[in-house]
Amino acid sequence: KGLILATDDGGETWKVQASGTDKALYNVDFRDGKEGYAVGGKGTILRTENGGELWEKVATNFPSALMRVDFADDRNGWIVGHGGSILRSSDKGKTWQRQEIAAKGNLYGLYMMKKYGWAVGAGGLIIQYQK
Repeated sequence: KGLILATDDGGETWKVQASGTDKALYNVDFRDGKEGYAVGGKGTILRTENGGELWEKVATNFPSALMRVDFADDRNGWIVGHGGSILRSSDKGKTWQRQEIAAKGNLYGLYMMKKYGWAVGAGGLIIQYQK
């Protein structure tokens, strides 16, 4: 649990990066070669600014598993998870705010663009975002 592996040779070799958490991690997203985010169990959000050499926990009081993170641009990011959880950041992932939606099914997939986005989940649930 909490395992992050990194490669810099196209997957020929992998090295373990210390995540600083024992929670299961489900997804990682890098905005560039240095700045990245990982999400996982019990509201875990990790952030790195140096390609994963150091991961720091982002403070959140969120109890549910977070399954996917994606950024529409350099500032605006989204996270989806269990119980219809959607979190949004507009400050490069430094803070996250819960977005209220009517659906309560688990969300597993996410794709965001500047003006549109989609989240998918259990039971064929599809949610569309439009700015």
